Amino acid sequence: MRRLGLILSAASLLGAIAACGPAQKPVPTGAQQVHVVAVGSTVRLTPSNVRAGEVYVILDEPTIGVVFVQAQRAAGATPGPLSDNDLARLARGDAQGTAIGGFEIGGCDAAQRAAARGQTKVPGGCGNAFLIPLGPGKYAFMTADPADSSRPVMAVLQVLP
Repeated sequence: MRRLGLILSAASLLGAIAACGPAQKPVPTGAQQVHVVAVGSTVRLTPSNVRAGEVYVILDEPTIGVVFVQAQRAAGATPGPLSDNDLARLARGDAQGTAIGGFEIGGCDAAQRAAARGQTKVPGGCGNAFLIPLGPGKYAFMTADPADSSRPVMAVLQVLP
């Protein structure tokens, strides 16, 4: 009987934890932000220059997702800023020597996205803000993976020291 009580207590604790879900947090006041709008054949960054350090990438409506590209010279190397040559190659659809990732807010309906606007995205959540550390240099935001597009659409973020 005691064992059953412990099992039920543990099950209720796990249920309570699962019901809470991930904790989304608002973007702190004064934090560096880059607002991204990626629709069809355009990508717009506001602002297009930030200081090195922690930056919140904010996907503004109607953007659901965007591709983020950094340089990565070898497997296992730490990704970092892109050179002007990297950017020229990306514009031609050549992604060699890059690390391709992205930010997306899919899986949430319009009402959920509206309720979570300005919140950090966490697994299972619907926020539209993503915190990333960036060193000085240039980084690309694209509407599609450059390898999947003959004429990729790109905007460049300049990160200043």
